[in-house]
Amino acid sequence: MPEKISCPFCGTHVEVAIENSPEWYRDPSLPVYRIDCQDKCRRYWLEAISDPHPQIDPAIRAFLDSLDDEQRTFISESTRHACDNGILIVYNSKILQYLTTDWHYAKAAVMLYEFNNVSFRISGAGFDTANMLFFVDTEDAQFTLRLYRAGTPVHKIRSEIYWLKALWNNGQIKTLSPVPGRDGQTIQCPSPNDLPSRYATVYNWIPGETLNTLPAAERTPELIRRLGIMMGRMHRVSETLELPQWFTRPRYDSNWFISKIEEVLSSDNMHPSAEELTKLTSLRSRFSQFVAEQGEGRDVFGLIHSDLEPHNIIISDGQPYPIDVMDFGFGYYLSDILTISRHLSEDEGAIFFEGYQEIRSLPTDYPQQLALFAELRML
Repeated sequence: MPEKISCPFCGTHVEVAIENSPEWYRDPSLPVYRIDCQDKCRRYWLEAISDPHPQIDPAIRAFLDSLDDEQRTFISESTRHACDNGILIVYNSKILQYLTTDWHYAKAAVMLYEFNNVSFRISGAGFDTANMLFFVDTEDAQFTLRLYRAGTPVHKIRSEIYWLKALWNNGQIKTLSPVPGRDGQTIQCPSPNDLPSRYATVYNWIPGETLNTLPAAERTPELIRRLGIMMGRMHRVSETLELPQWFTRPRYDSNWFISKIEEVLSSDNMHPSAEELTKLTSLRSRFSQFVAEQGEGRDVFGLIHSDLEPHNIIISDGQPYPIDVMDFGFGYYLSDILTISRHLSEDEGAIFFEGYQEIRSLPTDYPQQLALFAELRML
């Protein structure tokens, strides 16, 4: 029989059950309390202890008792938005502390902009407490706020903005547009309550649906063609874009891929079979041959989004717009193409590549090259 308690976040009378933590959690043997707060927080789990009797971890209770109503409401709303986007959360005291700390940063950050009657909430599109994304609502507009991991180099963020502006100006690709703060700067540095400073940026809001949630009737051949054109334009910008000396982004180059293969081959935990070892050795050899033949010239290697999954493409007025460029860097265009093309049907794929090649050509053997990157992606 489920137990009833007040939801630790919102106070609603809810049903709870003690159980082992979900299989996807860091330690499935840990006891947890499952909280079913359907009206407000949805479903979440709290780490528990079993000695001397099953109960919510006292460290969680103590931390929640230290919060005010505004902070509890933020955690409640964050949990609901995460659940509504398919993200399941097991809370421990550390995660709750991270989330509350981000609340302090976000509250300080929005004050650095010319916003009136501002409110903010977790996006629900991800739950990365190191690089948290918020939706910001004002009297007359919406925005997104990104808090960057402590210690993120400012030039890495400047490079992100530089590339986004290039996509707008050089590629006619509508994407995120940075919003300046009260001081005219696009990168802000809030440091609330004597906490260490962290960088923050605000971007304009792009209305629409993500490609993965788009109704089937709106996923038309013309949209898929435009998707190919968009990616072709992104890569064409990369071929010619002049980069300032301070520009810095990660490199997904041959060394990066080879190191991933070597990591699997030398891992003490993977224990690959003889057949798997043969396949990995063959993959390393074939990729090395690809690199030797193709090189890293700007016609095959340049700035890529690197995470252009369907949830990172907004469809607005029938046009696709790339968002979330946290992972963009230098890489093979084919790797970028594979990220989205693997989600397309055979017919859609044909239309996508027709659109792409309206902008820039691909080698005649690109299907075989994509298959190679598909193998690498499985590592």
